[in-house]
Amino acid sequence: MKNNSGHSSASQNSPSDRSLGLDRDITRRDFLNSTLLASGGLLLNSASPAELLAQQAGAIPAENDWTGYGGIGDYSASNGNTMLVMEAGHRIRNGEFETLPANVIDTGETCDCVVVGGGISGLAAALIFQQLAGKGKNCLVIDNHPIFGGEAKRNEFLVDGHRLMAHQGSAFFPVPYPHSFIARFYESIGLKAPRLEYQKWGGPDPEMKLSTTPYLGSAPNGTYFGAKFAKPDGTWIVGDKVWERAPISEKARQELIRYDSADTASTPAPRYPGDAISRRLDSITLEDYMLERGGISRETIREFLCPGEGGGYGLGPDALSGYTAYAADMLHPLDISDETGQQMFPGGNGGIARLITKTLIPDAIAGNSSLDDVCRKPVNFAALDRPGSPVRIRLDSTAVWVQHEGDPLKSEFVTVAYTRGGKTYSIKARSVVMAGGSWTTKHIVRDLPSDLSDAYAQFYRAPCLMANVAVRNWRFLYKMGISGCRWYGGLGEYTQVRKLALCGADSPTISPDSPVVLTLKILYPHPGKPTDEQGHLGRAELFSVPFRDYERQLRQQFTDMFSRSGFDPKNDIAGIILNRWGHAYLTPPPGFFFGKDGKPAPGDLLRAAPFGRIAFANTDLSGVADHRSSIIEANRAVGQLLDQVLS
Repeated sequence: MKNNSGHSSASQNSPSDRSLGLDRDITRRDFLNSTLLASGGLLLNSASPAELLAQQAGAIPAENDWTGYGGIGDYSASNGNTMLVMEAGHRIRNGEFETLPANVIDTGETCDCVVVGGGISGLAAALIFQQLAGKGKNCLVIDNHPIFGGEAKRNEFLVDGHRLMAHQGSAFFPVPYPHSFIARFYESIGLKAPRLEYQKWGGPDPEMKLSTTPYLGSAPNGTYFGAKFAKPDGTWIVGDKVWERAPISEKARQELIRYDSADTASTPAPRYPGDAISRRLDSITLEDYMLERGGISRETIREFLCPGEGGGYGLGPDALSGYTAYAADMLHPLDISDETGQQMFPGGNGGIARLITKTLIPDAIAGNSSLDDVCRKPVNFAALDRPGSPVRIRLDSTAVWVQHEGDPLKSEFVTVAYTRGGKTYSIKARSVVMAGGSWTTKHIVRDLPSDLSDAYAQFYRAPCLMANVAVRNWRFLYKMGISGCRWYGGLGEYTQVRKLALCGADSPTISPDSPVVLTLKILYPHPGKPTDEQGHLGRAELFSVPFRDYERQLRQQFTDMFSRSGFDPKNDIAGIILNRWGHAYLTPPPGFFFGKDGKPAPGDLLRAAPFGRIAFANTDLSGVADHRSSIIEANRAVGQLLDQVLS
């Protein structure tokens, strides 16, 4: 007899699996999605997920055991990238579109601007074009996913009658200075008061401080050292002075204490991008900078601070430019020293993507433009691509060909071709914004000159798995006196209970008995390997593990860590959603930000001017994986087209 996963009951329902809750219905619904989903690794330089799975013992069928449960709501068929996206990317990589197929279908459309990529950068480019180009101009956004947003998407669970949201990737937004460009952009999409209202404490238990984001901060937390460090069931340390009490070697203990207490005044921060300090930092690795700062060994960094110190870029500090320690600070948030400066929609920056889309196409989301309606109401997919609309968003459409008609310096049009539903279509554009990732743009723009192609060859990306685990309550943490934790050994590094913004929260209050989603960010550093090789190795690892194996590891890990405070995986885990992003993070090596060997930085070459009628956006170009960079790059690209191409 077989259950819904395609495996025999005998192979699945061993006593250990049953004790972990692997036989519960909530986790079997993961295989009932109508669309097979895949990771963000569009152009992996190795096998596809299906091929990798087939290489494993037992030849697990990818169509059953790779995707996992997608949740409910608008994003249920889009947890990570879809298999269609993966397959289209492989077709591009394999050279299938070196020439356009003979049966390409001309849609007959001519657009003033085509935006390739429907993430925040692409959506922002469309909005800015709409605002600045004037009446009578039209814009088409082409996106290869089932729903807009790029990595700014959310997962939704229904747990015991409660609807819960969590982010798939892009998470929080800092409060900007009130008259800055980002503040004005927020206001233009209806985010006039960027400080949101959050859940209050409820229930009879004494209040515990909670964060507004999934990151550890001032809320009470603990640190768990797994079996490799201590006794078989691991060791918990709750409170401060973690290293003094940790079950680690005396050498590592003293190095980590010294590193944490180092006087950072001896290594001053950059004052502005491109100053002498920032350029020196960009000439060394982040790991070398850490060695300078704290008198710590590479061995200790790689065991205890990797990928933590480079986690915002997806790899360990040995693979990154030293300037990454400060690059995001150059975006100048108003204040992120406490929770008032760090804001987050219940579904992460998917809330910002929805606000932009609602502004672009008012009928795209039901209801009015209030934050509550935009966060809660369903997407009206039929409204996104209506003929005659000044702005249209075309989903499930993978751009495979972007090329000027004739000489780029004299051409009046660009041909844009995309695949959808097994067919290839072409349209004409008077201008194009390439707002997708660097790993696809360099293949799609067919007449890209050698200097820009060489620039794109210097962009590397790292994978990430965002695992959202819905639990029926978090009393097991509350009993330990914590609301979040870090761990050493196992999948990911940390998780944190967060109070949700009321614009999408299921309840106005939160207590230890409230169902919540715990998010784990799982990265794949390979210390000692070159930056690009670490990315390839990580993608191979991300792709090759079936959903069920990740599920088993997560359930076992939660059991090892929390069973002593009453956690029961069989009853307490309500569902797990995996979001596989094969190219989640740009990973800038030394020289990426300000150039090296007398050559300009690759991002500067691509940002300097349009190539003919094509301008380049996306957060990649800035070297900072932040939605604010996405918006800033979109604004620059559209401005260049309006000033130099469409004027």
